[in-house]
Amino acid sequence: MKNLTDKAVLVTGAAKGIGRATALAFAQEGSNPLVITDIDANGLEGTADMLEAMHREVLAVPADISDPEAVGMLVDESLERYGRIDVLANVAGVGILGPVEDLAISDWRRVIDVNLWGVINTIHYVYPHMVARKAGHIVNVSSTDGLFVSWIYSAPYCASKFGIVGISEEILFEASLHGIGVTCFCPGSVGTTIFDTSPVVGFSEEIRKIKGMLTRGADPPEAVGRMIVEAVKKDRFIVTTTLSFQMEYFLRKHLPFLWFPFMKLQARLMARMLGKYRI
Repeated sequence: MKNLTDKAVLVTGAAKGIGRATALAFAQEGSNPLVITDIDANGLEGTADMLEAMHREVLAVPADISDPEAVGMLVDESLERYGRIDVLANVAGVGILGPVEDLAISDWRRVIDVNLWGVINTIHYVYPHMVARKAGHIVNVSSTDGLFVSWIYSAPYCASKFGIVGISEEILFEASLHGIGVTCFCPGSVGTTIFDTSPVVGFSEEIRKIKGMLTRGADPPEAVGRMIVEAVKKDRFIVTTTLSFQMEYFLRKHLPFLWFPFMKLQARLMARMLGKYRI
């Protein structure tokens, strides 16, 4: 989809971070109208104001994308008003930090419901419309943690992000039969607030002091939003960001016999280092 001018774009998780940056990047590219959604109504309103200041038509609908009925109503309203959704950008995501033995089933469900089922729900309602039109592009924001595990204590997040990669690859092949593009965007480190707001289980709140470890060489959300737009224009499938994570992905992919022993050693060192925060 080389020309995004006047394309109707739906962006989830648009209240802040990558979602907001993605909506703004599409608007800068000329996309119009913009349908944006997030569970954070106040943040969503802020994004809507920014888009309207760019003279874009905006439909801002606060919604929980883990709720299929809410997603269905969102998509129905979008199609009724604009008649089309040219690009679907699944950006919304949440995390949790904690050892597997300390996690409750509800912790797993919360992360997977938003990160994975949120993607499934939007695709369920938008994809048939794209198939009928034989046009469109779907962007699913996963993570490099959906390609390899870079550190421990993030099992639900990794499970959800690996799931997004699998869904994206399968749909890539089906969608190609209908002229629909698919991008699985896997950012490395991004300067967002996800670590500040994610629940912590089995550790004290002081563990948030290690944020610098997780955001080394972080890309600003604005740069990531622009990369997502470029990926759509160039019809790229797997896209990774952040040099250090790109190097780690190369090692995981091409030198697994070195990667797994190295990561086991790193896990021991990390567990020892973070032990002081255990409760």
